[in-house]
Parts: sequence; structure tokens; C-alpha cells
Amino acid sequence: MMKKSLWTIIAITALILVSCGKGKNAPADSEQSVVFMKLSNNDTTEVYNLVNTYLDHLTNGRMDEALAMISYFENDSVKPVPEDMLKRQRTSLNALHPIRYQIEHVMFLYDTDCEVKYSGILFDKEENDPAPNKVSFIIKPVRKEGKWYLTLADSEDMITNDSGIKH
Repeated sequence: MMKKSLWTIIAITALILVSCGKGKNAPADSEQSVVFMKLSNNDTTEVYNLVNTYLDHLTNGRMDEALAMISYFENDSVKPVPEDMLKRQRTSLNALHPIRYQIEHVMFLYDTDCEVKYSGILFDKEENDPAPNKVSFIIKPVRKEGKWYLTLADSEDMITNDSGIKH
């Protein structure tokens, strides 16, 4: 009985593998393929330096200097952040008083669609302590004409998780 079941599983697996391989055609020349951005070591270094400077300003209570590093990306141009957005960001950052900040991850997708997730550590804790001790934020690096800018993720990004990010 066990041998028969094993052969049945092997036969079904073989059929699935054979059928999955059929019908795959190479993409036509007219089809567009997704091209991710090209990065150099300088790009990575520049983004990390920008983010680390921003986080250093936040850690040391230099909120105005940190917020001065933020830009607004709209209609393919980099602009100063609208005052209402700056006010919301200031309120959000002032709501808690982290003792330090750390980068959680950096994702580079396209020039105008990158993400840095960073956390504010609220207090130190023991390694096995299950109590949450951090709050996370997202900042969006944007490369325009070879220069990197830090922009804020807007609420629409965060709700839809859409890759076509509005900054």
C-alpha cells in the first residue's frame, strides 16, 4: 500500500512538472520588461550617510536639522516639504522620545521608489524580554539627476503598499 502511494505521488509530481514546462514562450520583443535601478557603491554609501545623519540629528534632539534634510517629490521634481506635512512629521517624531535610532532595512527598487525602515529604540531591555521597545518609521530616498534626497512616505503609501509611491 505504501509503495503504491509513493508511486502515485511520484507520477503526479512528474505530470505537474512536465505540464508546467509547456506553453512557456520567450517574451516578444515588443513586451516591456521590468528594469530595476542600477546602483554603485557610491549610491549605497550616500543613502546610508544621509539616513545616518538624519538619525543622528533625531537622536541628539536636533529636530529642525533633521526635518531640514527632508524633501518632497512631486511631478518628477524635488521641492520643499509642505508645512502641514512637516508639522505632522514633527508631531509624530515628538510623540515618543527614543533613546536612539537604528536602520532596520534598506530597499532600492527604482530611482523614485526606495525605502529605509528605521526604528526608534524607546528603552534598553534584556535579550529574552518580550516587551516591545521600539517604534518603526519609513523614509523614502529618491535619486534625481544623480543626487539623493530623503522624502517622507505618505499615508497613501502605507495604506495601499503600492509600489508606485507618492512622496
